[in-house]
Amino acid sequence: MENTSTQTQLPVDWNTVVRQALVLAVALIAYSALIYVLDINVMSPSAGFINFLLTIALGTGVALMTIRHQRSWDGGFISFGRALLVGFATAAGGLFVSGFWNYILVKFIDPDYPTRMKEQMLETWSEFMPPEAVEEMERSSVGFDRMADLGSTAMTSFFVALFFGLICALIAAAIGRRSPAAN
Repeated sequence: MENTSTQTQLPVDWNTVVRQALVLAVALIAYSALIYVLDINVMSPSAGFINFLLTIALGTGVALMTIRHQRSWDGGFISFGRALLVGFATAAGGLFVSGFWNYILVKFIDPDYPTRMKEQMLETWSEFMPPEAVEEMERSSVGFDRMADLGSTAMTSFFVALFFGLICALIAAAIGRRSPAAN
């Protein structure tokens, strides 16, 4: 005899997770390409804040769409843990893939881009820092010299994806979870 009170949980729809991660990656790459084409100073505090918020908003939005899809596939309910898994896989995957845009930009499109970014950083932050700190910043590469290195790009993309992916997934899971008891 079958127990109808316990629902069998379907597997995660990984096809949708991958597809949505690619949608997020394309959206982030398009945004980054737009910033590059418009030659916006990304080293300013306001640009950093806007980039942070936009990355969180896009990542959370796409993760939430994926969670809602999984929830509908699961019969209208999804636990916080399952929503977190689906949201994290989506957001982290999209962020990781989009991180390679910088590598492609620097390696193949504009090899002088890291030098310009470093100059923008020094110019922008020299207003707020004592001269000794600016000189120290100038002496250190601050990672700009490694932007054309595939290993450094992969490592940076991995940690950025983990950090931002978790933030986006936590927000999306909190919004998108639905338990049978809540209805």
